[in-house]
Amino acid sequence: MVLYRLIISCQYFYLNIFMKYIIKISILLNIGLSQSSIIVGTIKDSNNKYPLIGANIFIKGTSLGTASSDNGIYEIVNISAGTYTLKATYIGYDSKEIEITIINDQTLEINIELDYKVIKGQAIEVTAQAKGQMDAINKQLNSASIKNIISSDKIQELPDANAAEALARVPGLSIKREGGEGNKIVIRGLSPKYNKITVNGANLASTDADDRSTDISMISQYVIEEIEVTKAGTPDQEADMLGGTVNFKLRKAKKGFHGSLISKGMHNGLKETYDDYKIVMDVSNRFFSHRLGIIAQIDTEKRNRSSHNLRASYDNTPADLSTVNPLNFNGLGLSEMIRDNTRENHLLLIDYKIKNGTLSYTSINSTIKKDIMSYGESYGITQSLGGRYLNNGDIINKINVLNETWNYEKQINPNLSFEIFNSLSKSTNGDTSYVFRFIQDQAFTEPLFNKNINTIQSFMIRDTNSIFFSGYDYVENKTIEKERAYGANLIYKHKITDHISGKLKFGLKIKKKSRYYDRDIEQGDFDGNSSYHVEMRQGAIDYFDWMDGIYSETSTVPIKYFENDAYDDENFLNGNYSLGPFADLNKMVQLFSYMRKNWSGARIDFSNYIHNFHKTSSLIYDYSGLEDYFGRYFMADMNIGTKLNIITGVRIEDNNTSYTSYHGQSTVYPYFNSMGSDTVSNHKRKNSYTLPALFLKYQPINWLTLRYATTNTLTRPNYSDMIPLYNISGQNRTVVYRNPLLEAGISKNQDYVASFNNKYLGLLSFSYFTKHIKGLIFSSGQRVIEEPDQYGLPGFTEYYLINDYKTNNQYNTFLQGLEVDFQTRLWYLPSFLRGLVFNANYTTIRSRVKYPRTVIDTQVIFEPVFEVEMRNLDSLYVDRLLDQPNEIINYSLGYDYKGFSGRLSMNYISNIFSATNFWTELRQDTDAYRRYDISIKQKLFIEGLEIFINASNLTEAIDVTRLRGFSLQDHNFDDSYYDDMIDEINSNENTNIDEMLNNIPRNQRSKGYEQHYGRTIDLGFRFSF
Repeated sequence: MVLYRLIISCQYFYLNIFMKYIIKISILLNIGLSQSSIIVGTIKDSNNKYPLIGANIFIKGTSLGTASSDNGIYEIVNISAGTYTLKATYIGYDSKEIEITIINDQTLEINIELDYKVIKGQAIEVTAQAKGQMDAINKQLNSASIKNIISSDKIQELPDANAAEALARVPGLSIKREGGEGNKIVIRGLSPKYNKITVNGANLASTDADDRSTDISMISQYVIEEIEVTKAGTPDQEADMLGGTVNFKLRKAKKGFHGSLISKGMHNGLKETYDDYKIVMDVSNRFFSHRLGIIAQIDTEKRNRSSHNLRASYDNTPADLSTVNPLNFNGLGLSEMIRDNTRENHLLLIDYKIKNGTLSYTSINSTIKKDIMSYGESYGITQSLGGRYLNNGDIINKINVLNETWNYEKQINPNLSFEIFNSLSKSTNGDTSYVFRFIQDQAFTEPLFNKNINTIQSFMIRDTNSIFFSGYDYVENKTIEKERAYGANLIYKHKITDHISGKLKFGLKIKKKSRYYDRDIEQGDFDGNSSYHVEMRQGAIDYFDWMDGIYSETSTVPIKYFENDAYDDENFLNGNYSLGPFADLNKMVQLFSYMRKNWSGARIDFSNYIHNFHKTSSLIYDYSGLEDYFGRYFMADMNIGTKLNIITGVRIEDNNTSYTSYHGQSTVYPYFNSMGSDTVSNHKRKNSYTLPALFLKYQPINWLTLRYATTNTLTRPNYSDMIPLYNISGQNRTVVYRNPLLEAGISKNQDYVASFNNKYLGLLSFSYFTKHIKGLIFSSGQRVIEEPDQYGLPGFTEYYLINDYKTNNQYNTFLQGLEVDFQTRLWYLPSFLRGLVFNANYTTIRSRVKYPRTVIDTQVIFEPVFEVEMRNLDSLYVDRLLDQPNEIINYSLGYDYKGFSGRLSMNYISNIFSATNFWTELRQDTDAYRRYDISIKQKLFIEGLEIFINASNLTEAIDVTRLRGFSLQDHNFDDSYYDDMIDEINSNENTNIDEMLNNIPRNQRSKGYEQHYGRTIDLGFRFSF
């Protein structure tokens, strides 16, 4: 704590110093600015003339220097007259020193060419993977903040399936998957909702219906020039990123007419399909003496991402917190999701160079459409002989993200420049689902109370004549988010002396965000016994030829009249389970349309309909909202000599929100709205945060760079958690409640980095980080309402229950980790081995979260009057962060030789904490995950033509989640573990139950979830001109 207060004091101390510098510099400029000189130029590879990006160019013995831009251009200002040594360095190349003489008020152009490392006079070719590695290392070492870089050569030469997959190999990052494909990013153990996604620095709108996360699976890897992962951001970046920010930098037009065509076919190993494809076309050129640049790209893809899924449920009754509670197996769900994903990406980027400035416009429009055919069955184990529930349906999910930016950069003079920007980001996420329900009562030959997930199907009665059509559900969900941002940055370069120079940066940003969510639910019953149902069924029999033979008087219509004979469950979950039968979806959708048209709203009695629009559920969760954001910052960047760089500053963010939702009170019959259930409620709030930051970068010797950063960041509540919603159920004495009083969580972060580099080693870096997070939002579980006014609820709800109460955690969360990153190229090896490139990183993360846990204490009082009193006993349990792995390991071995390029990579993620629960036994973790991918490319005899093959998930890794507890019915559970725990508890009343359960071997724990998605192989051609 003393150290932290000292650091904060240092931040304000440096801020005070730099404010004084502003005044001093203004005076000095009037005297000396007209006498200063400038060096400009380019830095390139001496052999192929390619620009060297991120090269370090500086004047020895001074603090003056810079890093080259994406075009290899550099500029050094504020140089006094005299004779100097200009030095250029770039990892992987021999450095160069040039003696120069500067006179007053001079612009000196010096173009530099560096030589790649040689052995005994032999020239060594710079291969694609080596260049990508060197670009990333140089940019990473020269960056102002703490970040990781994935360069264009790494992305374009051997691309991954999408942008998320490319990020999986960055230190400290793991990805969440759907159907085996990465779609969201976890940074340093912090869930996707805690991280920010940007395109060219502009926010990408959230795509999730509930939280602030963004699905990036729709973004094509071919539109990306570079990926930046910032883990400690400077004050000129928005602060709502607990884990970090992922910035996708898009490609720009190069000189000359360029184009490429990519065509590939794809194989899905799970479904043995070969009809997937991807086509990418792009063209670019520069016009009017290269002032105007235009690049356009179209990317279309169809890919099968099917999966086989198993989900088991358990309870631990009768449960007691003072002992170990074995689990009772109470349900099993099996499903096959035949998921066909189609993607469209459209990119347009225009930039126009004006005198001392640039105007640019960027538009990226990305869409993913998921057509999901679902086939599932589940078993209810609470019945004496069990029930079997079959359902199948069609889910259409479409996500679209449009991101547009307008940017104007202008250099007023060598020391002063500004940037004005305007951006629009809009996302829509909509899905439509049909689910048709079938039931088989008493589906097993004997009671299931002592069965497990491996044996349950062996007792199942497989009789299609006893499976009957029950009804259907139709659901529409739509989320729309729109964010418009405006802002400006002012950059002022200065020099106090030759040994002290830097720049001051000021800026502001205004954002207007709107958010809208709507859900509609329709339901239908086919198996009713009323005269209306008989009439409905007779009408359907008369309307559809394929329903001939159904007796309209009966409510039990067998599945054989609807059955899909083409469905095949062969090799479902490796042949360990069977699945089906299922209905023909074409027939079922026809029947749905008939029911909706002819029987919509037809009431059977006060509580039942044949086809019903569910008014309460279709309205109560709808919401809309507005957020107004105003951020401004001051940042000072100072170089002291060539070894020390200090960045400090402060960011202030104001956020005003206004969200509208509903207050409801459900009747006994949920099909109706009544007693205020459509009452509109609005909640407004304002908050403001002042967030200082300090960065230190010190290079005591050429091969060692030390960094330190202390920053303050925040996370705002999930949209669905902060809306002013409640829905009271008098029948159940429960309240569905959202908490509009939730506040942002605040994190105080520290980063320590040591980077070692030389021509043989490459780059070896160690990054240690800590986060102290205040006010993270978690569920405390069930909570009794002791004082309704505290929640804004009516008085009669006293002693009603809130089932999932979200609150800002009163206890701080502590997170720490270590990242080790090693990147090297073996250029010094003999002959053909020089093309080897190796990358490896290791991350270990530990966190300590005090999760809120509420125990409800009930007391019955008999005198003076009989009454029941209930109260909340708030306590806690300790665990790690949700979505946090303990370890991440990546390595890749690449090889380039002449026209051949290949890469083998491995990604390992240790078990991840995936679900919290009041009871330790019911918390869940994933099994460790290890995945191998390979990419190969070969240039062909036609110039610009190459063939490539990518194989993902070579060993067919699967996703498995297990509960912390165990079931005595599991056939592979060793009862001695349970006996030993009970003996320990009986002999030691202070036994830690959580620790005991954590020590149970993973293969002894109950399985909660399993997903298979197989291997994928892509084969394609690329032609570039």
